[in-house]
Amino acid sequence: MGGGGSTQSTNKTTNTNTSGSSAISGDNLGTVLTGVNIAKGSSLNIMATDHGAVKSAGDIAKAALLSNTAAMKEASDLGSKAIDANTETLGAAFDFGRDALKESSNTAQNAMAENGAVSRGAMDNMRKNSESSMSAVKAMASQSGENTRAALVMAENTASRSQIGAAGEMSKVAIAVAVVLGVGFTVMAIKGAK
Repeated sequence: MGGGGSTQSTNKTTNTNTSGSSAISGDNLGTVLTGVNIAKGSSLNIMATDHGAVKSAGDIAKAALLSNTAAMKEASDLGSKAIDANTETLGAAFDFGRDALKESSNTAQNAMAENGAVSRGAMDNMRKNSESSMSAVKAMASQSGENTRAALVMAENTASRSQIGAAGEMSKVAIAVAVVLGVGFTVMAIKGAK
């Protein structure tokens, strides 16, 4: 069997130490890699992701704009409806006011017409009462005059016949009675006229 052969192997390991430290200053908005060593001639592929933050922010902004647009439209519609309702309410109020003034005017005119009729009736009644009172006073004055004349005639007749007492005194009594009767009837006529 044969002899042995010889085997030889060589391993070469090369280590290149590169410091991957970095200093950060400023607002820290970039990507910072530390502790990564890149060999000469090799490349480093970095993929940065926002994990959907920008898309989500865009979606939120879009939804907010749509919501604000809908809210503005609702507010505009509500304002239009409020203006329409106020216009209708004001129209109804003005109609009510116009009708109330018309009714008030009609009531005032009717009241004035009724008051005029009542006043005319009262004036007619007062005129008739006045005429009746005047007629009564005239009649009483006439009657008083007739009574006085009758009393004087009676006194003269008594005096001429020489009945009881002195004729001169009887004439005075008859005249006094006639005057008292005349004054009494006149006072009664005036009181009756009131």
